[in-house]
Amino acid sequence: MILRCNQGCRKSDGTTDGSLDVGLNEVICNSCGDTLADVSDYAKLSMKTSGDIRRNSTRKAFVFPCNSCDGMVEAAVIAGRLVGKSCPDNTSCKINITETMASTIERIQRDSNEVEK
Repeated sequence: MILRCNQGCRKSDGTTDGSLDVGLNEVICNSCGDTLADVSDYAKLSMKTSGDIRRNSTRKAFVFPCNSCDGMVEAAVIAGRLVGKSCPDNTSCKINITETMASTIERIQRDSNEVEK
């Protein structure tokens, strides 16, 4: 969506393309990265509906919901058991994935350890 950016934006005429950060519910200037504060809720809803949103590409692989701590955790195989790396108590992790995915995680983890050596 074409919007007016804050003063100091790199664009000479002050207009810029902005996208909605759905998690923060804020519009971000695509040129300079500033948060645009004066965007109405209607415009934000319109951006969300039309798909003009920022997509985070920093998502890690093998992240699943943990049923014991109710959060998204990166899965790893430790001592032959599938656990969440960031779970406070790794012995009670309950990650519900297929056996194929669990064996893939184990193989990838083993291969990356061999590469590091």
